[in-house]
Amino acid sequence: MIPNPVTLKSCLFFRGKTTEEIRALTGRISYQVRSWKRNDLIVSEGEPATRVGIVLEGQVEVQKLYPTGRSMTLASLRPGQTFGEAVLFGRAAVFPATVIAGEACSVMFIGKGQLLQLFAEDPSILGCYMENMSERLLLLNRKIEVLSLGSLRQRIACDLLKHADEQSSAQFTIPYTKKVWAEHLNAARPSLSRELGLLRDKGLIAFVGNIFTLTDRKGLEELLLERVANP
Repeated sequence: MIPNPVTLKSCLFFRGKTTEEIRALTGRISYQVRSWKRNDLIVSEGEPATRVGIVLEGQVEVQKLYPTGRSMTLASLRPGQTFGEAVLFGRAAVFPATVIAGEACSVMFIGKGQLLQLFAEDPSILGCYMENMSERLLLLNRKIEVLSLGSLRQRIACDLLKHADEQSSAQFTIPYTKKVWAEHLNAARPSLSRELGLLRDKGLIAFVGNIFTLTDRKGLEELLLERVANP
């Protein structure tokens, strides 16, 4: 299977490239494209990290599995998004989490050596790679910031404000299911739904499905200030 250059244009590695440039670059390296059905295992935690994956179709979930059988979804990835790049050049170089097919999907794998070849041929790809790493660090810092807040209501308020700022609108979309969102906030899904209902009843937010509107941004911000006033 030959990857669609239009999909690869949405991948940070190839940001700013034309479809012709992407075809030329990928035509000079070896890569593998594989497809999976929903819930199929793509990568196991602890498996050697010798390649980076680029989602071409469908959805991929990065999960942490615990001996108790419990799992936590760390990220849900859509076409153009990547996994494995953060550990590819690490000393341990193993996948720190399990990757499964959230739905029927296909993934393009580029090996470490082939990626180094792309860096050498086009240094701008290396720049994009480093930018991607920086964004991952920012996301990690954001998650730590959210989880450090005292109550679940405050964690929800902080996350809603972040999404509104990122999408530059008082109306925005939460890009994952409530189950995944609850896991991000280290909460049970019923607790998340209950708190969202309370925030709506207070007139702070409105929502239909995954589309949210901040009806009282100042009120949400004051929830975060309560943490400072009452540490």
